[in-house]
Amino acid sequence: MKRNLLLLSMIALAFLLLIGCSSNEDAGETNEGESNDNSSENASENDADEQIEISFSWWGDTGRHEKYNEIVDLFEEEYPNIKVDRQFGGWEDYWDRLTTQVSGGNAPDVVSMHQFYVSDYARRGALHVMNDMVDSGELDLSDFPDAALNSGKVGEEIVMVAKGITMPGYVYNTAVFDDLGVDYPGYDWTWDDFVDKAYEIKEAMGEDGWAFEDGSGGQLQPRFRYFARQSGQDVFTDDGKLGFDEQVLTDWWTMWDNMRQDDVIPDASTSNEYEGLPLEANMFATKKVAILGLPANQMYLYEEQMGEGEINIVRHPHIEGGPNGEYIEGAYLSITEASPHKEAAAKFIEFFVSNEKSVKIFKTEQGPPAGTEASNLVMEDLTPPEQRAVEHIQNTVELSEPAPYAPEGINEVETLFADNAEAIAFGQKSVEQAVTDFMSEARSILGE
Repeated sequence: MKRNLLLLSMIALAFLLLIGCSSNEDAGETNEGESNDNSSENASENDADEQIEISFSWWGDTGRHEKYNEIVDLFEEEYPNIKVDRQFGGWEDYWDRLTTQVSGGNAPDVVSMHQFYVSDYARRGALHVMNDMVDSGELDLSDFPDAALNSGKVGEEIVMVAKGITMPGYVYNTAVFDDLGVDYPGYDWTWDDFVDKAYEIKEAMGEDGWAFEDGSGGQLQPRFRYFARQSGQDVFTDDGKLGFDEQVLTDWWTMWDNMRQDDVIPDASTSNEYEGLPLEANMFATKKVAILGLPANQMYLYEEQMGEGEINIVRHPHIEGGPNGEYIEGAYLSITEASPHKEAAAKFIEFFVSNEKSVKIFKTEQGPPAGTEASNLVMEDLTPPEQRAVEHIQNTVELSEPAPYAPEGINEVETLFADNAEAIAFGQKSVEQAVTDFMSEARSILGE
């Protein structure tokens, strides 16, 4: 157990150092002079008799909703004068809704944040700078290693607090593969292995399903970002420009289009039918596909749901002879600049990431906790799939390299990416036309 605790602490420090190194200094001017604007409004929050309400939003599935609701229930018991309005939904809906809320001035007081999007929201002045709160102890993060604290910075400003850090991969259920008579994928497989395994699975499944979900579109990361980084590029450059060329995108969309046309992955209509369904109804949990791209921290949910076999995870496929694609992913909490209850929001964040009962509910829900004491607490209670997830994080974090923060306009670029991928899937555009359209419009959005 001591060895596990030490390994986890080393991992946390290593990946958070990597993230800290990738902080974008360009956003250092964001929110300057705004951090104390609401101090007078928050003064009454020291009064335990003053009833206030804050709002908190997160993304996830049914299992995460249950855990987070438990944590919020505990917080409301600890602070009976603070009621928490809870807003949650799936990953894609979450970011669409948050963008609308920020634009409308009605964003939740506490929002879940991701390092891929934080720079965009910070540059828009949507996130509260928490340096003064942390320095004064109002938001006590004294248990966080410096690297953990720095991972929440954009430039020199603390705009988010780490809940947990994770690494993605592709997961499979051993029982499903055993029933199909197909060998498990190798841990260090290539994209050629990935395509070969797809055709092997499809042949074994026949009309009952497909190898994978269609991974051609959606978000720019992690799948396409790994592919771009393995090609010696990235989705963005350090100065906020598009980081990949036409050939990389052509190779990516061509690979997926070929598998779609051969019925190895679902057609566009089927993909749309299953998009956004809860975990228990999605294509992997219902065995319509045999492999799923997934953050390691979610493995246990599928093992609980499917009830047979083990959920194992392998690395993202790589390009033979190319660089690694790994970079650190995680989940964070931020206070929005428009919040009238920043003091209460800080109390909530501190409770979420450091209260003993809270972290024992959270465990590795979005990766091991960042705080040293919190991470030690959860290691004592990990289930077998959670242990396999930590092992995967251990294996892949050593391969990680810093990745540039996404620039302002990331949401528009991602929508453009998803729309063009879908146009290919529905036969409305050729790969060549979609690549030309995307590159032209994306460069325009990013001011190139």
